[in-house]
Amino acid sequence: MTTIEITSFDDLIAAGLKEPDPQLLLLVLLRTTPATVEENPGADGDSAGSGTLTPVMATDLMLTGEVQLETIVEEADSLGEPWDLIMVSSLCSNDGRLPESDDAEPYLKQMAEAVQSGGDLSSYAVFNRAGCPVALKTL
Repeated sequence: MTTIEITSFDDLIAAGLKEPDPQLLLLVLLRTTPATVEENPGADGDSAGSGTLTPVMATDLMLTGEVQLETIVEEADSLGEPWDLIMVSSLCSNDGRLPESDDAEPYLKQMAEAVQSGGDLSSYAVFNRAGCPVALKTL
């Protein structure tokens, strides 16, 4: 099994296109709210980048070679809801068919609920608006 290093949103798309079965990308747009910085932020002194994530929009998108982050950003921004990060997963079926949007709905809901509840997000890829990976750490 080959390990692929994902260093950008484009890398994620390229890796997904190498998979044999068609896929839907599951996208949850997140707004960040910075935490109030305390005078003594903690034992390790690491408070930079801390705050709260809020899901603002969720959708699925057929994975093709035409998928571009710039297009996703433009379309999302046209809806008027501010957002900062994009959380990504994918959905495929084992029978070679492309999953339907109805198939994606419970997974998108699960992703948004994981964000709202402070759940484990380590199984999702997260990128900033420029397509750079973002590592999330639960406190």
